[in-house]
Amino acid sequence: MENQAVPRVPMQVPTFHHLRCPHCGGDHFRILGKKGAQAKAIGVGAAFGAIGAVVAASMSENEFELAPINFKCLGCKKKFESLPHVATADEFLPTPCKIIFKRMNSFVGIAVSQAVWLNGIKISPIGNDQTIEFFTYIKDNTLFVTDQFGVAFKESYQFQAQPGGCVQVFFNRKFQNK
Repeated sequence: MENQAVPRVPMQVPTFHHLRCPHCGGDHFRILGKKGAQAKAIGVGAAFGAIGAVVAASMSENEFELAPINFKCLGCKKKFESLPHVATADEFLPTPCKIIFKRMNSFVGIAVSQAVWLNGIKISPIGNDQTIEFFTYIKDNTLFVTDQFGVAFKESYQFQAQPGGCVQVFFNRKFQNK
């Protein structure tokens, strides 16, 4: 039997678990995407049309990005911006949980790259009909996907990871796991 290497736990792991609306204290919100993403999408679309969108998609190939995220509170309906919080010791899993993320085949988004985010960290760009694997080190997790400009799709996927477990996620403009 081979010894499998278990990924090392990063020093600081991001989480949205304790995030609260600064206006009302609510903990239910919609993720809108990266700060400035909606303005960027409108500007590129107006200036360059469909060709500009494809060029912008190729420019969004950065991996492992941490950026302020825009939210809309579902309680008071106000928008706010925040970085993820740092997970506390009691949130850590004794062994990491693997996530297998599959972007389903779609003719509509065939040439457009999207990005997968876990707890406020951009994990990786993902193309049409591709699969990526990564790990989470904490119990409560939030996955969301952004378009090439950083605008989040309407829904996010929240789940509790199990130590040493595996979560399979399927996405085609919305999460198919629900």
